[in-house]
Amino acid sequence: MSHHLSISEGHHLPVAGSKEEALYAIGARFESSDDIVKAAAKLQKEGFSCYESYTPYPVHGLAQVMRLPKSILSFLVLGGGISAILIALSMELIPTGLIYPLMVDGKPTNFSALPQFIPIVVALTLMISAVTAVAGMILLGGMPLFNNPMFAWDLFERGASRSFFIAIEAHDPKFTTASVTELLHDLGGLDVTAIHLEASDKE
Repeated sequence: MSHHLSISEGHHLPVAGSKEEALYAIGARFESSDDIVKAAAKLQKEGFSCYESYTPYPVHGLAQVMRLPKSILSFLVLGGGISAILIALSMELIPTGLIYPLMVDGKPTNFSALPQFIPIVVALTLMISAVTAVAGMILLGGMPLFNNPMFAWDLFERGASRSFFIAIEAHDPKFTTASVTELLHDLGGLDVTAIHLEASDKE
């Protein structure tokens, strides 16, 4: 971007997005996965809680350093699978064992006939578990999200698929423009930029 924001000690911070809109975050680019892990660890140590890391692929140890909580997606999928088993068995055992207890080709109508129902149970369990996994991933991920304020930063828009970025959000309790800018520089961050919302992002 061509416009800059003046900060302490005579430095000028590049600005992305619209200067008329609210400041969303201050972002920086890092050259390697090791650099971004070290930077995240330092931010956590300094007490920052509202920041996000953007990497082109999963980085080992980054989630632990950021102290991200375990996702509840696995529990949702387990619940979907258990529900599917109960639904399938109810649909099979209740009609054949209680409502219409008909013996066909000598097959029993009690629980000893359970093996013949396994294919339906397995199929329904897989289907409902898969649907739960996809729906849970979408909802827990905050989607549908048609735009991210980070895309106001041209460098991020061009390099998100191959570079490593950290953005410290402006609503973090410890956020000040000067201190965050200095900290990101000290951590080895490159292209440190103030990211403002674009006009279309304003709520």
